[in-house]
Amino acid sequence: MTSKILSRRGHARLVSSLLALGAVGALAACGAATGPKEYGTDRRAIEAEVGEEFALALPMHPSQGEWWYRVTPRPDDKVVRSEGDREDYEGSDLVGGGDGTQYFDFKAVGPGTTEIRVLHCPVGTCVGKGESASPRPDATSTNSDQADKARYYTFTVSVRR
Repeated sequence: MTSKILSRRGHARLVSSLLALGAVGALAACGAATGPKEYGTDRRAIEAEVGEEFALALPMHPSQGEWWYRVTPRPDDKVVRSEGDREDYEGSDLVGGGDGTQYFDFKAVGPGTTEIRVLHCPVGTCVGKGESASPRPDATSTNSDQADKARYYTFTVSVRR
């Protein structure tokens, strides 16, 4: 009878261990499903570990002529690498027909510190596209609201091993 009790205890421990491993696996899967960490203009100091992916997630309104551009100077490619750009639209099935989020994806590749610079361009405030985009020299606003002006945002990225 003692061997049956030990066997049941051993079985209970095994089941408990498997359940714990399953829970850890499920949590890891949930973390993987959420994707890379995202940073907006309210948090421009980014800390990452080598191999970690992250994204700049910036609100955009292309239906109102608003865009974001990565501009020079480029980040140190020994510290971070661009993994591309993407857009997520809300409210319309047409590309550019709704508002949404513009993402700039990166991967931390080596220890160090670098900066990523982006330019926010509300309608009519910038010339050019991509890295060559720049604020219009003559862009002025009769409205004192700073939201209507082109602005640079600098994200400082510190990567550790």
